[in-house]
Amino acid sequence: MKARKDILPRPFLNLLFALLLMAVAWVNLDAQKTSNVTAIKNVRIFDGAKIIPAGTVLISGGKIAACGANVVIPAGAEVIEAAGKTLLPGLIDAHVHVWSLDQLRQALVFGVTTVVDMFMDAKTMKDIKTTQAEGKARDMAYLISAGTLATAPGGHGTQMGLAIPTLTGPAQAAGFVEARVADGSDFIKIIQDDWTIYGLLRPTLSNEIVAALIGAAHKKGKIAVIHAASLKNCEDALNAGVDGLAHLFFDNASDPGFGKLVSSKKAFVIPTFSVLRTLAGMYDAGSMAQDADLVPYLKPNDVQSLKGSYSFKTSEANYAAAEKALRLLKDAGVTIIAGTDSPNPGTLFGASLHRELVLMTKAGLTPIEALTAATSAAADRFEIQGRGHIKEGYAADLLLVNGDPSVDITATRKIEGIWKEGIRVNREAWREEVAGVKAKVERMKQAPAPEYSESGWISDFEGDKIASNFGAGWMGSTDAFAGGKSKAQFERVSDGAEGSKGAMQITGEIIPGAAITWAGVLFSPGKTTMAPANISFKKAISFWAKGEGKTFAVMIFSQGMGFVPAAKTFTVGPEWKEYTFSFEEFGVLSFEIMGIFIGASNDPGKFALTIDNVRLK
Repeated sequence: MKARKDILPRPFLNLLFALLLMAVAWVNLDAQKTSNVTAIKNVRIFDGAKIIPAGTVLISGGKIAACGANVVIPAGAEVIEAAGKTLLPGLIDAHVHVWSLDQLRQALVFGVTTVVDMFMDAKTMKDIKTTQAEGKARDMAYLISAGTLATAPGGHGTQMGLAIPTLTGPAQAAGFVEARVADGSDFIKIIQDDWTIYGLLRPTLSNEIVAALIGAAHKKGKIAVIHAASLKNCEDALNAGVDGLAHLFFDNASDPGFGKLVSSKKAFVIPTFSVLRTLAGMYDAGSMAQDADLVPYLKPNDVQSLKGSYSFKTSEANYAAAEKALRLLKDAGVTIIAGTDSPNPGTLFGASLHRELVLMTKAGLTPIEALTAATSAAADRFEIQGRGHIKEGYAADLLLVNGDPSVDITATRKIEGIWKEGIRVNREAWREEVAGVKAKVERMKQAPAPEYSESGWISDFEGDKIASNFGAGWMGSTDAFAGGKSKAQFERVSDGAEGSKGAMQITGEIIPGAAITWAGVLFSPGKTTMAPANISFKKAISFWAKGEGKTFAVMIFSQGMGFVPAAKTFTVGPEWKEYTFSFEEFGVLSFEIMGIFIGASNDPGKFALTIDNVRLK
């Protein structure tokens, strides 16, 4: 029988079979890719500028693959039905100060997917940016930062204790900016604030230095923003060409032409009402701890932070002046950007931005304008590429909330889901952690007070040696464990306060270098050094002090805050004076206090301080 000529040759059949196998593999690969697509459908979309009443957003490969009313959902995609909900770009807090990675994680839990840092340790900034570049930071908010700020010797910013370069003349501006660019700073932050508004005094930069810094920043392709304390400082900086105001002014001033000036300079403004309110003595941020949408994610120390206050304040009239200025800015069409200045007193990473949106609407913005301020406006003006909008090709940083925040701005707190670069944030894990901390705190509240502490007296230094009536006693304390080089010694001396026969003299030197610098003495109320103790039966720490006319500090270490102390400053003179600080001022929980420090902090140079009659009140 003759072979049929219509049968394909074997080599061709082998090739066809191989092609079929490849096609099956391609089909399987396509199916696998489709399974990694998430579709949020039937959702109200705020894309950073406008509302799309109903549509679909596709997430794939960490980015937004499609957005709109007529998006086709591919087979195999994970579908999230979101009728009645609103999808927004992840929020941006455009004024924070980052000291730890936990702050970035906390921000993300509240839907703040990006933060703009206005001053932080340059090494920490570099480390975080490296982690981001390696794709290992999806569990924390994305960071851009000014790194080291520009200030005068002894000026605002230097009190944080970081060893930072300062400026004394315009000729130094170019070198300062060059160094910041080399560090990887995204923009330049400038300080002009002599503290007179708060009834204090610090050196500050001159207008000539400010102008030189702005010019140097622009030559390097960087924007410049300024912390300018007064209305006049703001106007001088605007006339020098600054790109943005990091705050509205703090003084009770007004200029009907302010909005038009800012508009003519094409500058932006970050009001930071959250911190201005605390600064004005309006201590109402703690009300956030009553919000059912926030409470499950707030640790006890978070609540204390929201109740925090400054040791100085301006006035409610100053805050009203800032609100009035916002309305002038809005009428002039100025770009307004949302920022909180967290973690200053009365603020908290992530949560406070939701309050800032409310404060902005109370001052005159519409909800849409406030949402724009916390998304696209911040991203565009700080040149944060690929964020701040819901747009194809942008990072899938998204916030899904119940309700319509374009009508009721508080709906941003009703969080249903958060995505950072396409990965859904595990809020439940944070919630469980908070619940665990709260349970532990409840147990600590029931702990007995330290033995022999009933009277509250710690030390009167009347004996032959330095001792305490309860607790683990006194020891020297410096910033050495944090990498610092400050020094301290202490000894018993005669001639104490109120006619007593003894006191404790503390001497040493503050040497810049650590993130927070300190040198002095530490009292541990627990049985062992830095063991937590329940001293909630008293409300304050009190002592008498005298010494050089320098700024000193009381710092309290509590278990919930780890080894990051809460601090209050005080100034002494040559005569004995009594000082009393309530625990509430520090924003700490008095049933978990590990140590109370008294000494010098963030004021470089040698010091001498004498204290006596230390007690709880």
